[in-house]
Amino acid sequence: MKKKNILLLVGTALLLVAGAYFARRAAHPAAPALAGKALSPAFDVADVARVEIGTNLVLAAGDTGWTISSLYGYPAERAKLVDNLLKLRDLRVGQVVRGRKIAAPMEVFLKNADGETLASFVLGESHFRKPSGQAALYGGAYPDGRYLAFRGETVLVNDALEAFDGTPGKWCSTRIAAIPAADVEEVSFAQGANVFALAKDTNGVWRAEGLAADEELDSTKTWSLDSALSYLDFSSVVDPGTSPDVLGFATGAVCTVALKGGTNHVARVGNAVKGGTDRYFKLDDGPWTYTISSYAAEALTKTRKDFVKPKENPAKGAPSGEAGEAVP
Repeated sequence: MKKKNILLLVGTALLLVAGAYFARRAAHPAAPALAGKALSPAFDVADVARVEIGTNLVLAAGDTGWTISSLYGYPAERAKLVDNLLKLRDLRVGQVVRGRKIAAPMEVFLKNADGETLASFVLGESHFRKPSGQAALYGGAYPDGRYLAFRGETVLVNDALEAFDGTPGKWCSTRIAAIPAADVEEVSFAQGANVFALAKDTNGVWRAEGLAADEELDSTKTWSLDSALSYLDFSSVVDPGTSPDVLGFATGAVCTVALKGGTNHVARVGNAVKGGTDRYFKLDDGPWTYTISSYAAEALTKTRKDFVKPKENPAKGAPSGEAGEAVP
């Protein structure tokens, strides 16, 4: 074969190979280098005046501060708000996840006071990591990241962004009362006409009046008195328009806690929530009505029988005295 023909064949083959290569590249274009990219344009957290999470959770800045519009205007906790906004601002792509589609996308919009969108995000499912080694003996997988939609790809970031799951309680303080136990001096429980009161003596020991000679306080039960309103958290905030008949405070239990200095806190426990065990709850010195767990409600709905027990060896004929002790 002549040299000229050989060169022609070689050239044709090279053209075919090059054509196939570029055709493949056109069909599968190289993905942009997204790793390390910021997921939003830069924005100033101070400019954010409204946060919309999905279709049910809205937080808005107002004259009295940030409130949760979808929680009847309940106050948001500014520290939590700022922390979560900073997380969004600083989000960067950890890795691109090929072939994964976000099944239930949740849109998040950050807007300024004029209603203009400063940044938006499309959140997907949490990424879970299984513990290894000895840690695997103490629990299952835990969230360590989150999938997001970004520039037509599914990407993974290294923050689970748990506050953006749509739960209002993650944006506010759920603590209703935090009264130091050392400040409590008296506690009374009332259900209808039945009232039982207890008070600390000069030594800080709980006493009750009106006990018979063969009765005494059960000291293993009085420990709950100090902390009745110390670590009280709500389960949910109740719609202010809820009917009084549904709440049941008129026929419920009342717990009054008296503090050093003469301050009184009156707590009211109403009906159980329909279809559940939580109870309706409110403080007389606060504007909100809540639901609290049945366990928390139990500590506020005690009666005399919960604290008083028969004396093990009562002295016959002894006159009644405070805390069931014989009067000398």
